[in-house]
Amino acid sequence: MAGKLKNSLNKTTILLSLSFALVMSACNSNKPGNGKIKFPNLSPKYSYRDKEPMGTYIAYHYVNNLFQNGIAGIKTKPFSKQWYENDLNKSVYLIVAKNVFFSKPDLSYLLDYVSNGNTAFISAEYIDQQLLDTLDMEMYFDYTSFYGFNEYRLEKKDTWVSMVDKKISNGKKYGIFWLPFENYFYGYDSSATQVFGYNENGRANMVAVNHGNGKFIFHGTPVVFSNYFLLKPGNHEYLENIFSYLEPETKSVYWDNYYRVNTGTEDFSISDFFKKSPALYPAFLLLLALLLVFIAFGGKRKQRFITEKISPANTTVSYTETIGRLYLQKKDNRNISQKMITYFLEYVRNNYFLNTKLLNNEFASALSRKSGVSETDVIKLMHLMEEISDAEKVSDLKLLDLHNNLQAFIKK
Repeated sequence: MAGKLKNSLNKTTILLSLSFALVMSACNSNKPGNGKIKFPNLSPKYSYRDKEPMGTYIAYHYVNNLFQNGIAGIKTKPFSKQWYENDLNKSVYLIVAKNVFFSKPDLSYLLDYVSNGNTAFISAEYIDQQLLDTLDMEMYFDYTSFYGFNEYRLEKKDTWVSMVDKKISNGKKYGIFWLPFENYFYGYDSSATQVFGYNENGRANMVAVNHGNGKFIFHGTPVVFSNYFLLKPGNHEYLENIFSYLEPETKSVYWDNYYRVNTGTEDFSISDFFKKSPALYPAFLLLLALLLVFIAFGGKRKQRFITEKISPANTTVSYTETIGRLYLQKKDNRNISQKMITYFLEYVRNNYFLNTKLLNNEFASALSRKSGVSETDVIKLMHLMEEISDAEKVSDLKLLDLHNNLQAFIKK
């Protein structure tokens, strides 16, 4: 493997140690203090110091031990301002980020760096279109993920990636339960581009593009560098596989921490992004024009709005909607039945002014007198509620029986 990888026993020991430290850190951070559980941060920041699920603490230390000389340095400045500090003889510049943007000077220096025989390894969900255009290729990416929707709310599934070379990975698939790995590269010149890996749809998610005497390695699934991905047994092999494609003469590896959180230019604006996309830029201009028209005509003085009188809320409708959502989303019959019983007892307290703490024969007799329902029917309903309250599971038929009996009582 490139960079004179250390023996597998040592690497496995290191991975286990890092995993144990990470798990212990997560356990300590979730200790019950005020009775609430602190959910981990799922925002993909990919910081090499971050021990959260989407940090790259494990990946950084594991890569550091993959190579004989380790990681040569952490880069915290734009490439144009620190390129001369790098070893320019067969070195690797590694970027792991959600989105990567370059300023024109940074892009120019990066292209020269690669052309002189070095490697730029970029793993991101979105890679600067200027760079892709320079290399005559395109990248498909998920707009929902790019625009930063809450990762807790997005639909997840079992998803995976794989290597092209079956001799390296033995055809193994490396996956986790996460957002679908759908990013891929296309439109490239096959004579200058080599495909190294696929996503779950069989699309090229990892490619190497020759540029001068060096090459760019593009990877569209940065999640594989996260602690969450690497904590799954066997997934660390994927890191070894993707770095096995580096030049055997590789001596220095630099870990970037600048483009992970910066746009690559101080004067970056949203219009810069839209200008890079021919399809989006006209829509952006149209939106601005409509906004100006609205300000011009909508800014005139208008009659003061009359406050709308809000009608009393229909609690019965709200209750029904709540019960419906519970059934459709979770189908938790026992939970639904408990809420129905609670609602019924509240109805009895408010309408018949009876204490519902003790449901005995005296209560049944009193409720029968006040409601006009026969005592036999009241006792039957009480026994049904008691049976359901004590049951671990409630069938659909039993839930329907409870509903019909409660409705029959209320309508009488």
